[in-house]
Amino acid sequence: GPSPEGRLSIMSGGLNFDLNNPPKDWLIATSDENISANSVFSPLSSVTRGGVSTLEVRTGPAQSIAVRRINAMLMATPYLNWAWNLSDHGPGIHPVRLIIGFKGGGPQKNRFKEQINGLPAHDRALTLVWGDTALRRGTLTRPDKNHPFEAALYTVRGGRENTRKWWRDTVDLSDLYKQAWPNDERRAIRITFIGIIAAPRMPPVRGRVSGIELSH
Repeated sequence: GPSPEGRLSIMSGGLNFDLNNPPKDWLIATSDENISANSVFSPLSSVTRGGVSTLEVRTGPAQSIAVRRINAMLMATPYLNWAWNLSDHGPGIHPVRLIIGFKGGGPQKNRFKEQINGLPAHDRALTLVWGDTALRRGTLTRPDKNHPFEAALYTVRGGRENTRKWWRDTVDLSDLYKQAWPNDERRAIRITFIGIIAAPRMPPVRGRVSGIELSH
């Protein structure tokens, strides 16, 4: 749970991501059963840059995920903080994104998703993305009504001119949740996982993320 200061570190410093023996509570998987996580994450590694422990992801031929299972009340620790440094990726949304799962607000029928996309149990999901232009910053795209279990998408930053630099960002997950699913009762909602999702992209594109934490 959160520390007395109300902070919950998702990526504690010095984590060594051995793909054959990932840290406890972390789920590392790929959408293609024919490709091992080792080859998809070529590589997923924890590297230290300037004394900062960083998770580095390279995209591959299939979608890949690295998420930590947690159990945190949304309203108790609504702020998500992290730093990221993404390589230039060409047009469109950067394939390396953050993803957050929630449980307790969505319809029961959403809860079969764990089997569909390999993610821990959840009934709502939110992806935090880097858009192809800085003008998209602050845009929230809600899931289509015909696909209610798809993730909402929030553009935190954008622009290829801003890649290859470290940026520290904070979002209010409670506020974004309210915008995406205004009819859900937020008081009972728990955050069930936080991590990184990498859409398929070849040749590989890199993303580095560090210091993910929840706070109030």
